Amino acid sequence: MTVDATDAFKSIPTLDLSRVETDKAGLLADLQHALIHVGFFYVKNHGIPVEFLDETTARAVEFFDLPLEEKLKADKINSPTFLGYSVQGNEITKNKKDNREQLDFANELAEFWKPGQPEYERLTGPNVWPDAKVIPGFKESILEYWDRTHELASRLSRLVAEALGLAPDALEKYVTQDQQHRAKLIKYPAVDDLAAADGNQGVGAHRDTANLITVLYQANDMPGLQVQNHAGEWIDATPMRGTFVVNIGTGLEYLVDGVAVATTHRVLNPLPGKGPRYSIAYFHGARLDQKLYPTPIPQEVLDQKPTDVVTDTAGFQFAALYAQNPGLYAVLNRMSSHRDVAAKWYPELAKEHGIDVSAANGGY
Repeated sequence: MTVDATDAFKSIPTLDLSRVETDKAGLLADLQHALIHVGFFYVKNHGIPVEFLDETTARAVEFFDLPLEEKLKADKINSPTFLGYSVQGNEITKNKKDNREQLDFANELAEFWKPGQPEYERLTGPNVWPDAKVIPGFKESILEYWDRTHELASRLSRLVAEALGLAPDALEKYVTQDQQHRAKLIKYPAVDDLAAADGNQGVGAHRDTANLITVLYQANDMPGLQVQNHAGEWIDATPMRGTFVVNIGTGLEYLVDGVAVATTHRVLNPLPGKGPRYSIAYFHGARLDQKLYPTPIPQEVLDQKPTDVVTDTAGFQFAALYAQNPGLYAVLNRMSSHRDVAAKWYPELAKEHGIDVSAANGGY
């Protein structure tokens, strides 16, 4: 395959959001290039103080340092929402376990699903938190982080729309005011803290599915995130203090007719002796309650769509469902990654769609 040099990126661009005030046209041009030719970019001068990010990192480390029995009190097995704690190795990417532990959280919403309603509505509900007496103030700190990154993601989605030649609010009809946007605290142990057979897959090669954009804070200076360019090469997304890494989800790619690409990426566990890697990811989701239709994109933008893109589609067995039934797609995707939760809360749906939940603690 021959790939144009502009599409075989060798580094990930950094965008300075303060240029909104001084050089918005130039910022939008740079953002357009990042969306079409890379799918990833750093943002700096985003308005979230680094001191706040440091405090949130400290709370994340504090949580992961709790005794396992305390973390398991927040185990996601306790809820059909797939929110809560996952022990090391319990999540799966393409039938191989990921060497990480994590706490999934979201904006606090009440459960509203009733029998007979669509199964995907069971994904919405309250968070599952550790004991507040054991880690006081943790819930409040983490929800404040959610608030700040949600606001940043909302700003970015408007800039993304403008960069692609659309009205600033063009994507907002795909996001409802009362939907739940997910986030997660993540710890990737170094390989010397793993069993020899575990390998170094922190999270396997994948694209972020169904959401619009992901806003990731690399919470310490440990490398590991890699992005695949359009020639198939893995490019390091080196941590840069105080910045966020932003990438496109398959939901946005679909809504903009493929002109912006959801780029394949992975995380490798740190090398022996380096200690763990921490990160905090926020996923700005598209609505799940209706079919999705591509937004008309100006022809001069469509003309820049890459013709050759390396992307890892293996393992996305439910991808064909996304446009027609995004809600069902979302719940099946989570069931595939967390087989224990699927076995407890969705056994009939798993059977109907061929998801093997016989190994209830992960299925790997």
